Amino acid sequence: MPETSNYVLELPTELASRGIHPRFHVSKLWPHVANDDTLFPNRRLADPYDWGVPDDAEWIVDEIIGHEWNGSRIRFQIKWNLGDTTWEPRSHCDELEALDRYLEYHGVSSIDALPRKAISGKRR
Repeated sequence: MPETSNYVLELPTELASRGIHPRFHVSKLWPHVANDDTLFPNRRLADPYDWGVPDDAEWIVDEIIGHEWNGSRIRFQIKWNLGDTTWEPRSHCDELEALDRYLEYHGVSSIDALPRKAISGKRR
């Protein structure tokens, strides 16, 4: 029987150099379960965070697949080239070519002309 409910992990040097402590409570640890390609053939698990990538690295946007208004503020649903999907504020999207394509898809010339109803999507 363990003497404590904490585990000490062997962390990669990138994590240790960032000050991540190697001791974790058992409630914070979960076993990795690989995807079952038979049951979920198209499901792609998110890539683990690359701790070696600088904070100011640029990522490639595949396309904008939706938007959502909250009063006068809008945020966009971004599909990244690595497969992840996140919601991003307007300020993160203003200079994207993907935004130009999204506006064209909706037949509008400005963000303010986008529909204000529920999330409007793009073909996925």
